Amino acid sequence: MQKSFYILFIVLAVIVSSQVDAQSKKKFKRNKGTSKREIKKRQQQAFEKDERNAFNPQQPMGARQNDSRDDLLWHGETANTVYDGAANLSVVNASRYGLKPGLELSSHVFLNYWVPNLYLKKRWRNDTWYVASKHGLYSATPGLNWANKRNYSSIVEDAEEIPFILSVKNEFIVSRLIMNNDRCGRDKPYIILTGGIGVDFGIPFGDSDLQEMKGHLLSNRSPALIGSGYTAYLKARADWQITPMLMLGGGFKYFRGDFSGNGALEHNAELQTIIIPRFSFSIGYILSFANYTDTNGTAILPFFDLTYYFGKRQGRQKGLFGKGLR
Repeated sequence: MQKSFYILFIVLAVIVSSQVDAQSKKKFKRNKGTSKREIKKRQQQAFEKDERNAFNPQQPMGARQNDSRDDLLWHGETANTVYDGAANLSVVNASRYGLKPGLELSSHVFLNYWVPNLYLKKRWRNDTWYVASKHGLYSATPGLNWANKRNYSSIVEDAEEIPFILSVKNEFIVSRLIMNNDRCGRDKPYIILTGGIGVDFGIPFGDSDLQEMKGHLLSNRSPALIGSGYTAYLKARADWQITPMLMLGGGFKYFRGDFSGNGALEHNAELQTIIIPRFSFSIGYILSFANYTDTNGTAILPFFDLTYYFGKRQGRQKGLFGKGLR
């Protein structure tokens, strides 16, 4: 009898142990499934957040939405390119589109009626240095014919022969980031310094009696526009993020080439503010100093610009400030 009792006790113990183990495994599976669903849910929320804020990287806790923008600070004159598949459309400055990481297509869209133009920029980078080469083609022939018919003598003076003119741009650009340690370690600069060297020249396909254009911003660009020679230039620029909503940029550009006086200096400045997360407004000026024929030595041109940003930004792991030169 006592032996039977021991056998029954062992059987019951085995049954209870099996049930406890089964309940434990079931609970683990439920927790595992819940964990997978939770991870999937979080991934979906992150994806949806990226879709709603196409240009915005992930925001640190307590960060303002506009504080996370890192595309506005990179002007088209800098060595960086826009995100893969992202773009901006501007009235005065170049409109830009990211073909793929490190490769950008740009154009002054609203000049294309008079001067069809297209530029390609290739970028390499590491933590603080950005290097780029920019190459482009443009032609002022449509604009020259347009000005000639309307007797705009400052652009075309009594020309009878206006051939097709192909102009070429080649530029080398270097930018350096200056980070601010007081910004809670966010991986974005607040000052960008840029230097560059470039040359433009024009090739006429046929006879031409075009003469140098008159006036600041035109005479020093005439050799490439009318196909009479070349214009080389050096540039230095700085872009500063004053606040998350306000950027200030500007610099100097010195021209040397086949135009009257052979030298010209331009200074420009531009203040840009975000109106809404995808839309910005800019106001600025270009100040020119030169010894051109039949014109004053100094001139100033004020301007304003409107820019709309669209497209989907690059993934966070491949952001603007990634490691390694590429």
